[in-house]
Amino acid sequence: MRRLIRRGATMLALSAALAAGLGIATVGVPAIAAGDAGGAVPPQAAATDIAIPYLGTEEIKPAPPWRVADCAAVLAQGAPVVGCEPDRIALAAPDFDPDAGVRQVQVPLTDGTVSMTVAYRVTLAPPAAPLLRPVQAARPVASGSLLRVPIADLGISCTACTAASLEVLGVEPSAAGSAWATPTHVVFRSAEGFTGPVEVHVRVADDHGTPSADATVYAGVTDPSDRPLLGLDRFVPLSADGTAEVDLAELAIALGGGDLVVVGCGAAMHGQVACDADGRARYTGVGQVDQFSVQLAADGAQATASVTLVPDGTGLPATGLVPAAPPVGEAAETGRVRLALVPPVPVDHDDAVTGIFTPFVAALDRVGAR
Repeated sequence: MRRLIRRGATMLALSAALAAGLGIATVGVPAIAAGDAGGAVPPQAAATDIAIPYLGTEEIKPAPPWRVADCAAVLAQGAPVVGCEPDRIALAAPDFDPDAGVRQVQVPLTDGTVSMTVAYRVTLAPPAAPLLRPVQAARPVASGSLLRVPIADLGISCTACTAASLEVLGVEPSAAGSAWATPTHVVFRSAEGFTGPVEVHVRVADDHGTPSADATVYAGVTDPSDRPLLGLDRFVPLSADGTAEVDLAELAIALGGGDLVVVGCGAAMHGQVACDADGRARYTGVGQVDQFSVQLAADGAQATASVTLVPDGTGLPATGLVPAAPPVGEAAETGRVRLALVPPVPVDHDDAVTGIFTPFVAALDRVGAR
């Protein structure tokens, strides 16, 4: 009797060791909706968790000498299974469903002597969180006036942001004024009498509500007696071929007089911008809403202006000044405003450091020069 008990315990240990040996090697296929659990998991099965990358691919690859014993039974379970061979099972999904939950895939395995069924728990990995890397240079604004920071200067890149939202989290110091988001800009209203540095904290959320890390937009509030230069933010129509030309003199009012000087243009989100010596900006894009900032100077004062390029059928005004009114309704309650611009998807490299040359680097990325 003792031998039987000891032998039974040994067999249980062997079974556990075999189950633990069914490791998988995973490589990259696209997402799915949840299905039924697919039946009860046998008591001896080893459960293994697998996450299919967002709109990517994945495989179940039993470690040798194990192989799939019955591909027909595996394929009959349907999504997320899209293929089966003795040494691997392909998983895929055409869409992402954040409520998909867990789908169990039952896989019969054998090493030629021992057979068992392993339940693989398959889930859908969400897209990567948006990246938010604003230009770090502080923007001048006169005390008691408004500063609009274009979305293009927030350095947003996002995998799933066809309907992204922008949220202003707060202003430091709080006495400096107030800030809010609009579909095209971050707006800061400086308090009367305040001067000094200001930080406006913001973040972006993607279509599924995944937020970026918090980021900071910097401003420097100056005394209004310094004869400031006022930068303007304008809507400009985009032609059917995705081009536009802008007279940069229309983007500023020099309260102190003096000749207007165009310091430079920032990078657009989707197209290319060239600021010429004749005081005009020429834009070439792909026909979607786009935007770029313009740095201006006159009589020692500096200001930032912006151009939002509007194709037909977007719901945005084709011409005129960009409104800066605080949001109302649900947007006012939540503090989140849906962006009118679709951010670009992330590039392969990751520039952790940003600064005054960030727009120039982004322009090199877009033309393949880096």
